[in-house]
Amino acid sequence: MSDQQYNFKDKANNKKKNFDRINQNSNEQVNEYQNDYNENDSFDYEQTNDDVDLIKKQDRPLKIFGIVCIIIFISASFFSNKSKVDTSQAAKKALKEKVSTSVSAGTVLLAKDEESQAKDYTIKHNSDSKETKIWVWDYADEDGDYVQVVVDGVPISESFMIKNKPKEFTVPSVGTVQVKGIKDGSGGISYAVKYGLNGTTYFNSTPENELNTYTLTR
Repeated sequence: MSDQQYNFKDKANNKKKNFDRINQNSNEQVNEYQNDYNENDSFDYEQTNDDVDLIKKQDRPLKIFGIVCIIIFISASFFSNKSKVDTSQAAKKALKEKVSTSVSAGTVLLAKDEESQAKDYTIKHNSDSKETKIWVWDYADEDGDYVQVVVDGVPISESFMIKNKPKEFTVPSVGTVQVKGIKDGSGGISYAVKYGLNGTTYFNSTPENELNTYTLTR
């Protein structure tokens, strides 16, 4: 082999060695970077989980506090909607006589139903109006009693739950108005009905599937 060929081969070998060294260094740098990245990524992931757990722990008392506030609000709303029992002298007289011209529609006389005798009434009046308003409500506890209003033998309403808040109807000023007992919630179906034409309230009761009749005459 000539000196020229030998020098050429030696240079080629040196270049290959340099190239391999550069590749090795590059691979080592890439591996080192990858390892650093994985370690940092693992650290960040673990740290993120720790942060999430911490946030959950911090939020837990707030959630409990919010639930307690909601329960208190619902309870307060429930009890605030309960109508107060009227204990005035006029109310006591109305409860005793079962008829009153001095109490307003929606007056509550009892905290819970008491058994009373069902009665029919004849209402005589001097009103020239063809129609009159009536108001029907539960004058005791709202315990799921249902009634239906019937005029001259024809129902003018679906059965409905009587509540302390009066339900208004328009009926003829002459004819028969009946309140039919549909469902007894507990303790009997007690209700009140007030007639606009004479300003009188009747506190009455009716068994299931029976009727109280109010005969209106002029």
